[in-house]
Amino acid sequence: MGEEIIRRKIELHKAYWNREPLKRPLVSFQIGDYFVSRRYNASRHLLTDGKKIMPEMIDVDAYMEDFERMYEEACSSGQDGFWVAEPLNGIPWLEGMLGCEIYGTQSSFISIPYVKSARDLQTVRFKEDNSWFKKYLEFVEKLNRASLGRFPVGQPILRGASDVVGALMGQTELVYGLVEEPGIMRDAFSKAVAIFRHVIESQFDATPDFYNGYSLGFYHIWCPRRCLWFQEDLSALLSPKMYDEHLLEPDTRYGESYDYTVAHLHPASFFILDSLMQVGNIKAIQVNKDIGGPATKEMLLQFRKILVKKNLIIFGDLDEEDIDCIMEGLPSSGIFLNISVPTAERARELSEYIHTK
Repeated sequence: MGEEIIRRKIELHKAYWNREPLKRPLVSFQIGDYFVSRRYNASRHLLTDGKKIMPEMIDVDAYMEDFERMYEEACSSGQDGFWVAEPLNGIPWLEGMLGCEIYGTQSSFISIPYVKSARDLQTVRFKEDNSWFKKYLEFVEKLNRASLGRFPVGQPILRGASDVVGALMGQTELVYGLVEEPGIMRDAFSKAVAIFRHVIESQFDATPDFYNGYSLGFYHIWCPRRCLWFQEDLSALLSPKMYDEHLLEPDTRYGESYDYTVAHLHPASFFILDSLMQVGNIKAIQVNKDIGGPATKEMLLQFRKILVKKNLIIFGDLDEEDIDCIMEGLPSSGIFLNISVPTAERARELSEYIHTK
């Protein structure tokens, strides 16, 4: 990728973050299987129902060929984003670091709850020498080495406070814990945020900047300074009042981590949008167009609400009809599309469509 192309991309990203008027939304692509774990050929032997996964079973070097393929596909897509290498997306990294057993399925990796009650959360500890953390940092080190300045290295899916605590104890116990032991649960959420931030800070300490900035992993969006994204998918189990009482403070702490913090949101959790909008240090809200969820045109009201104060990232299997709806129904600034496509050829088709609208 030539220096002039890189310079133009950087300028577009700055315009996006500064909410400057643009002729069109910016776009990046996720190319391959919708299930991220199946995008890696090196993971095929691990994606077996009931197979227990240990860190030593993951050969980081074996994944470098996959990363090179993904990089080349992204470079050919015509996207505005920079392709970002992340430590094996799909592995429940934080859950493994906190003691959950990890198992393969045919499509992904899952963690198994082991904490029996809210009180038992007090015994959960993060240790610097645990094998999952070491494996994570091995990915970071080797991806930085492989980059040679061609691509940034960023954060994979690391979830958020409610999701991590829910993974440790199970979703039913999570809800019971909020009712029966609210103080202990708030402490657990706070601990989950602190560990998340420690992992990301450790990654940044080992990662050079990319053209005086860093990039959001998964969404492939360059930021002028350090960045982080988090999710609270299990907020869908709560009421608006319970979210405000238990999770708004932890999410505010995520927002305080870096100048470029993004909150991931599913339509099922739109009821927390008003609260998230009040967290000043959250720079952008990312919304999924879920399979089986509301159509793009049905979410325009929420998109407009977000754009009053925040940048917007829309992720999903977007097609030409979705793109038309977004470009005709929303303002021209502050929008980034992250589109899941099966092939690089389809990415090029959609890229050309967006560029010529």
